[in-house]
Amino acid sequence: MESTQLTVPAHFVNTMLTIAADRDCNVDELLEDIGVKASDIEAGASISVLQYGELHHHIIELVQDEWFGLLSGGPVPKGAIRLLCQSIVHCKDLQHAINRAGDFFELCRGFKVKPIIELDGDYVYFKGSKLDCVEQQEFDQLIKTTSPSTVRSTLSAWHGFYSWLIGKYVPIEDIYYNFSDDTNKPATNVKEKYRHHYDQAFIGHRFHKKYLSYPIVQNENSVEDFMRKAPYYGLIKKHPNEGLAPYVKSLLAKSIGEDFPNATEVADFFNMSVTTLHRRLGQEDCSFQQLKNESRMEAAIHYLNCPDISTTAISDLLSFENPSTFYRSFKKWTGLPPGEYRKQLLDKNALQESA
Repeated sequence: MESTQLTVPAHFVNTMLTIAADRDCNVDELLEDIGVKASDIEAGASISVLQYGELHHHIIELVQDEWFGLLSGGPVPKGAIRLLCQSIVHCKDLQHAINRAGDFFELCRGFKVKPIIELDGDYVYFKGSKLDCVEQQEFDQLIKTTSPSTVRSTLSAWHGFYSWLIGKYVPIEDIYYNFSDDTNKPATNVKEKYRHHYDQAFIGHRFHKKYLSYPIVQNENSVEDFMRKAPYYGLIKKHPNEGLAPYVKSLLAKSIGEDFPNATEVADFFNMSVTTLHRRLGQEDCSFQQLKNESRMEAAIHYLNCPDISTTAISDLLSFENPSTFYRSFKKWTGLPPGEYRKQLLDKNALQESA
């Protein structure tokens, strides 16, 4: 398949690998497991979102910390993020969701930091705050000793997360750090419009309060797509300047388990003609069918990693006419039939668990 814009820059990969190395992970083996050459990363090559998510999950398995690379205070047990998402997607709006996230962090083992919001006129401050059970001195020391890169990653992940919840990029006016200006901060290909404030008494964002009333558009089905691609949603946000393809693919991913929208329905969703949809995707070197195929392929790989879901059920979940069509399509995408691909996945997982 031709590539789309859904890739992750090398500097994000290097940041994750550096933190993994500090936790005694073998970086070369991690890259080999996801089919990426270390020399390509060193040369600045991007990797796919799926590979980035796979790398993240491999590291989680090794270090037994699902909040790996982000500010928490201690190891977070596996399954915590999925449970967090499943409890939040039923909230009525973003304000309700952020407050419920704070409640979840109070109860979940491993966390010492939670999100809070403070209203200030027409704007809202989103801050990292201590749990009720954590002493102020302990919290201050945790924030003080956390690396700038981890603080940046944490704030970026939270921004991506609440933008994902409402299905809309939330423009940030200001971002606040507890450390001094870092001239070595990573570059980004998105022009930043928000202001950076250093040496602050808190870490967080400031944005317009109207976004707090935006409804939550995700559901338990789209949580699975989020889990497959996390932490992509946090680090590579769908800024409006990035083009149409990421939005279209996100819409298709949310439709997994339901009837896939056709090109006309997607065009209507974005208030454009189907001709304009095809033209704009063509300008981004991709097509509607390609994005649909990639969404199905990524979801199929996720489901094949779940041994209790039959290939017939997967075919139905992905809206194929019949299992034979799914079989032929999957083999065309990956070079292997679904059954053989599943066997390799499960054998690989069993080998990692026994290591």
